[in-house]
Amino acid sequence: MTNPSSEFREKLLGVQEISPALHDAYRQELDAMLRPPLTKRAALIGAVLLILLLGCIVLIARADLIYHVRGLMLAGNIALAAGLLCASFYIVRDLRKLRHSQNSIRSIAGVLTAAAATFTVAALMLGLHSPSDPKSLFSAFYVFVFYFACAVWGLENRIASAELSAREQALRIEYRLADLAERLGRQ
Repeated sequence: MTNPSSEFREKLLGVQEISPALHDAYRQELDAMLRPPLTKRAALIGAVLLILLLGCIVLIARADLIYHVRGLMLAGNIALAAGLLCASFYIVRDLRKLRHSQNSIRSIAGVLTAAAATFTVAALMLGLHSPSDPKSLFSAFYVFVFYFACAVWGLENRIASAELSAREQALRIEYRLADLAERLGRQ
């Protein structure tokens, strides 16, 4: 399924005849802005993060098997492991394409935030079993810190996405102005 903004972009480009050279330059600049090539440093960071995520999944599964985790804590662990696995998928996809995708970053932040929220709710519900004991909510506090970090990361990604969209719009306007200037120069 295509992105609605890309469909709109295609309709806009199809409204008016445009010189092929200018059209190709616009496409290349837009592609470089939306999906920049992966640098060695970013690829290394992605690979390290992938290894850490997969290691965390293994450790979660190991803890569930060794300590015979059941009930709400098992549901929270499964949600967290599923979120980490999904985030790993997005990282692998970007590493294979050798492109840095803003959509992948946004998806990773969203998946981890949802997994952390589910785990936080499970920890809070487990803490309700003994509300008079202050230590029953310690795990919920630590998981909430993870949830908060994921939520802030997601917010930063939304801001970065809005900035990228504004740059894309400015590029589109520059492209149209250059095309108009080219047409006026021919007349």
